Amino acid sequence: MKEENKNQNKTKKIIKNLSFLIILIILTYYFIFRKIDRKGLQEALSHTNILFIIIALIVAFGNIFFEGVNHYRNLNLLKENVSFKNSLKYAIVGFFFSAITPAATGGQPVQIYYMHKDKISYTNATVVILVQSFSYLLCMLLLGIFGYIYNFKYITSLGFFEYFFFIGVIVNFAIITISLLAMFSKKLANKLLNFVYKIVDKFNHDKAVSIKEKMSNNLKEYHDSTDFIKNNKSVLTKSILTSMMQLITYHSVAYFVYLALGVEHLNYIQITSLQSLLYLSVSILPLPGTVGVNETGFGIIYKPLILVSAIVDSSMLLTRGVGFYFYVVLTGIILLIESLKKKQVKEDA
Repeated sequence: MKEENKNQNKTKKIIKNLSFLIILIILTYYFIFRKIDRKGLQEALSHTNILFIIIALIVAFGNIFFEGVNHYRNLNLLKENVSFKNSLKYAIVGFFFSAITPAATGGQPVQIYYMHKDKISYTNATVVILVQSFSYLLCMLLLGIFGYIYNFKYITSLGFFEYFFFIGVIVNFAIITISLLAMFSKKLANKLLNFVYKIVDKFNHDKAVSIKEKMSNNLKEYHDSTDFIKNNKSVLTKSILTSMMQLITYHSVAYFVYLALGVEHLNYIQITSLQSLLYLSVSILPLPGTVGVNETGFGIIYKPLILVSAIVDSSMLLTRGVGFYFYVVLTGIILLIESLKKKQVKEDA
């Protein structure tokens, strides 16, 4: 009965988050897409090279594939006998639930839940997710900074947009720093914990105790991840390199979309670096899949480069469609089929 209630609550949360995502998409259409020149859009899309769109779909899959590689390698290093198929499933779970929850907060807890259901210990599951999260955030930060430096003159000419980039750098750098302190300095981590406890305790004692308990458990998990890294010194390097490939392939989607639309005067490094900068800049906003702000930022960044509005609008629709919306639908269908299969097996048992 408890399991049934948990499943019902889980389903309700998914429906709630999906509904919020759909509302955001509708609002995005109302405020952004409805202003698009439809005749120009149709004209641009009618000359789209399908081969390059297929290539864009393939490189977009790298966002899921390379995360699966990280999970597979690190779980097996922790003596968890995991197949690559299951590792890919965890990456799919992470992508889907990150896409439908604010600030991508739902992905990691659900990944740990799915891993534990496959008989992987909570500690090992948490360690693997922490290593993946750290390497991903670090690569996102490094690529975003590279994008800013590489396109410095151009970005500074866009005005206020670069302030979003600076906020993104500060926020993500703070998260990475706190993660490192928590993992590698138990003394500093405990001081930070006590500092937070004292502040919250002034307002609500029960809440302060609850937060301290939860943070203590999280710190233990961080320290477990430290031991794992110390015993496998190359693991973090390999995870960072794999996450770098994950993000580079994901940011390559826009380049192949522009090739599909016949735009050839933009080079690969320019497009991928601009995409990495955009990704870092909008990542700070607590919206599922950064729907709305990503589309707005895309227009701000590319219109001065492309000049033809219909091409920019087409590239925005195709880049987001190929790299985000298509895979949200696809991963959602895969997880639904997986869930129905497991339900059928339980009923037959």
